[in-house]
Amino acid sequence: MSVNALPPLHRKPTQHRPLSGGLTHNTTLLTRDDGSLWVCKRSLSRNQSGLETEAYAYTLLTSTRFAQPVELHQSENGQQTLLRPYIEGTNMADWTALNLEQVIRLLKQIHQISAPRHGKVSAPTGLTLNPANHLTAVWRYFRSRTTERAKLSKLYHSLHPVLQAHQPCFEKLSIFTLNHGDFHPGNLILTPVQQLTPIDWERGHFGDPAFDLALLNWHGNGPIVDQAIQTRAIALYSENPAEQTRLKKRVTCWSLLRLFNDYLYLTHNKLKVEKLARFESEFTQHLNGVLSTAE
Repeated sequence: MSVNALPPLHRKPTQHRPLSGGLTHNTTLLTRDDGSLWVCKRSLSRNQSGLETEAYAYTLLTSTRFAQPVELHQSENGQQTLLRPYIEGTNMADWTALNLEQVIRLLKQIHQISAPRHGKVSAPTGLTLNPANHLTAVWRYFRSRTTERAKLSKLYHSLHPVLQAHQPCFEKLSIFTLNHGDFHPGNLILTPVQQLTPIDWERGHFGDPAFDLALLNWHGNGPIVDQAIQTRAIALYSENPAEQTRLKKRVTCWSLLRLFNDYLYLTHNKLKVEKLARFESEFTQHLNGVLSTAE
């Protein structure tokens, strides 16, 4: 990884796929003077830390087959640009189009990288994960910014005590794994030799492996709460029945938190998507699931 002036690059036609724009960045396909193709991600001034996170995450992956010679460049006006080699391959529309065993093997490889604290990939400092506190922080930020304050306030007050009751599940964690943080089919490339390669590490962090597992319920056109996929994923991740039970509880907690966050974000930004119509039923189904597994 380097931080310096951007080298000469030339725009290429964008029929090459897949290209992913990431969370808050503009992405193009460029070629260097030696003819090699590179993905170029430029910050859009809203959030530059994602590019720094992605660049640092790749330094943690140097001993894995996911390693990429990433470069981070910064202009005089502060704009950042991240470069990585273009990976030939295809993206799938949803989890059902992928081999779930292969997906979980990939995830377990990523999670072999660990730290004694959780937080930013560059400097993890936390000792105890607390989803209930995270929920409160998010709600405090959004509650005066949402047009659905009454409904969401009711849901917040139903979720917060549940997360608090499950806090002992998180206090038992003493080793935190490298999480991709935005794990969905669009961020996985299936290469011509049928290898899965993860891209877009802007949300990478050290945390609970159950967080990445929770994301298996998140993307695609089907329902968010796909218990069959989630149950099978947990069984593939661990053969230990006791560990499977612990993972299921934490996965459900993270799913509820992510569902609440996602709804706040979508409504705050006035984004109309199909999952909004299913929000309350999905939320209730997940909430009932975590209550049924309470100790």
